[in-house]
Amino acid sequence: MSGARGVPRHRVERPRLLARIESALQTGRPVVVAGPPRSGVTTLVRHWASETERTVVTGLTPGEQDAAAVLVVDDAHLFGAEGLHELLARATDVPVVLAGGAGPTLDRIAADTNAVVLDGADLAFDATEAATLLGRSVGVVVAPVVVARTVDGVGGLVGVLAAAAAAVAAEDRPPVDLGSRFHAAVDTATADWIDTVEDCALRSFAERAAVVRSAPVAFLAELADDPSADPVALCRAAAAAGLGSVRGQGFTWFDATARALRASGSARDPDRQREVARRAAAWAITHDDTVTAVDAAVQLDDLDLLSDVLTTAWTRLTGPGAPTIARLLDPVQPRRAARYPVVLAAIARAESTADRHHARASRVNAAVVPSVAAVIGTAHPAEAVFLAAIEMQSRRITGDDAGAQRAADAVRERLDALDAAAADRLAPRLPFVLQQLAATALTAGDVETALATLVHVEPTDGPDGALQRAAADGLAALVHALAGEVDVARRLLSVDGVLDLPTGALASAVVALEDGDTATVLALLHRVDPLFGAFEHWPLVLTLRARATTIAGRVPPADQLAALDAEAQRYRMRAVAGGVGARLLGRARVRLQLAAGQLPQAERGLEALGPVQGWNAAEHVGLALARNEPQRALDLVTAVFAQGGRYEARTTALLVLLRAVALRRTGDVRGAVASFCEAVDTFDRHGLRGELLTPPRDDVLQLLEVADDDRARALFASVSSLSSVMPGPDVSVVLSERESVVLALLAAPHSVPGIAAELHVSVNTVKTQVRSVYRKLGVSSRRDAVEQARLLGLLAA
Repeated sequence: MSGARGVPRHRVERPRLLARIESALQTGRPVVVAGPPRSGVTTLVRHWASETERTVVTGLTPGEQDAAAVLVVDDAHLFGAEGLHELLARATDVPVVLAGGAGPTLDRIAADTNAVVLDGADLAFDATEAATLLGRSVGVVVAPVVVARTVDGVGGLVGVLAAAAAAVAAEDRPPVDLGSRFHAAVDTATADWIDTVEDCALRSFAERAAVVRSAPVAFLAELADDPSADPVALCRAAAAAGLGSVRGQGFTWFDATARALRASGSARDPDRQREVARRAAAWAITHDDTVTAVDAAVQLDDLDLLSDVLTTAWTRLTGPGAPTIARLLDPVQPRRAARYPVVLAAIARAESTADRHHARASRVNAAVVPSVAAVIGTAHPAEAVFLAAIEMQSRRITGDDAGAQRAADAVRERLDALDAAAADRLAPRLPFVLQQLAATALTAGDVETALATLVHVEPTDGPDGALQRAAADGLAALVHALAGEVDVARRLLSVDGVLDLPTGALASAVVALEDGDTATVLALLHRVDPLFGAFEHWPLVLTLRARATTIAGRVPPADQLAALDAEAQRYRMRAVAGGVGARLLGRARVRLQLAAGQLPQAERGLEALGPVQGWNAAEHVGLALARNEPQRALDLVTAVFAQGGRYEARTTALLVLLRAVALRRTGDVRGAVASFCEAVDTFDRHGLRGELLTPPRDDVLQLLEVADDDRARALFASVSSLSSVMPGPDVSVVLSERESVVLALLAAPHSVPGIAAELHVSVNTVKTQVRSVYRKLGVSSRRDAVEQARLLGLLAA
């Protein structure tokens, strides 16, 4: 075939495309393989030609058509539509494959002949194919997730990705940090490719229009050199060139392409590029296009403009489109934004998304508080309320619950002092302020105040209103779900858009726990972390994940405990677990220690949580029941209720259920039945059922038998296939036969090499077994392991 480019050294097999060409030829219709430059059109067709059993010809002599042959025409777009029509008329008895550049010529031929088309989207590499290519180039296996974002940044353009993979391989470095190296190589390869674009009008338009990553055609029309130019045609030409894609009435540039075009445009005419960015910002503000306005402000390096844009559109920084805004803030250095608290807070949320560095997120978030303090004294009263609300949230994230409460008090005072004009100015951001007040009340355990505050949220008119309503309903649903009012939470979760927000997803996870649907719980929690702003909720995420994994019963409790500790350590780099977050994690740890039979460690954990109160009473009672001390368990429940105060439905029902367990164990069957029926009444009234899995399973089954209550049986039946959270009095640490032998040798004492020699295994094998023993015993040293094992009866005293 004429004009064919060489096959890359490390070719990725693409059987799906080869099979499509073969099956298309069976139909008798022409096959058009069309894509932008460097999309691998010729490489694919050459690959197919080398694999097919058909006879491939590149030209026809009149009167010598071979019915068994396939005519392949490379660079077919150069023939023009009329030339291709003439060629097809001569090849009526021969299947034809037309390969060439995307554009009006092959589009017309495909439409006129009803051809089977493989276009740029078909030719584009996906993450798996790109990872395979990179892996073969450097000689290691590369996970698709490492390159997924980079591949999307060039629309999967094969030639660019192949050039980047070759560049990484040519660096002659160890195969480490491949994701960032490949990303940088793709940026370089993209810039080199942009330099080869020969259509001057298209390139000039693209350099201007790429100032905005995504915009309607109506705006792009303003950026053309020639006012009479057809913006739709220019966008189609840009898509055919592989620079981006047409979406509805707008055009979206691929990320790496946009960066290369901007750099090219700035190098050619920096003043023109800044003027285009100013026009883009003005247009975006007028048309309420936050993403474009933020993008333009960042390019202009105008922090005053950026702060104004973010303040106006703050509601959207909590919505599902917020990660896009987060990526736009990458070039902004936090140190330069020290006197712009709104910008700093937005950067903190950007840094908190799942693919960012947790320690940096924590540092940026901590800088928000002094930044607010530096400017709040001279701010307009309405802006001062908004800034105080940002400070409130930042303090909660850093675990400073007391500071958050002080900020909440200041917000209420400032709200009360606002005049009508200031209140109108604050109105678009008032829902956010009220949500922060409600969240702060919730961290203090004041459920009633949290819900009463959310009642006053009045969404604004316009596009932000639906998001504000969803945010308020999502937080309200979470408050109700955590309090045990599950049926109310279900109703709130039916509102459109709620599940797109972290609080809505978490509330839905709590509800799914009540239904015993652990798969849904884990799937929802997997969604929460990447959602913008979810870093505030990480202690709750880990707590819910621990409970779901426990009742699923597929992972040993000791392994769950190790996973929880590892995740907590990772997330502590993101935000300090103070206040309610620390309490949630502490309770989750204690429950896993109980389930793993690590009772002394659970006792120490409870001591760290402080004296018995309503919020931690269940764990204290669980320890007493695990030690088969029912009277102490009963005394603990009685003492908590004697403290007075109102507890939410979940806490009250669970404590009454645990009282029923303790009464049955003490022999008071009548009292046990009465308490059990009281707990069931609360469960039934509020849609609770998952808490039936909290006490030891055998105790619940015996209560079901003696109570003979149909409602209780129905509630338990829906979760009966799952495991209980708290262990029975026969809980113990279970070691494998080999772990028991290793433990005995540790007590002998033998060194690790000595144990390896004794067991005829490698030292590394022994180290793995020792770590497993330590994990199951909940210790970190040989001496503690021996002491704990003797205490549990696993070794002779």
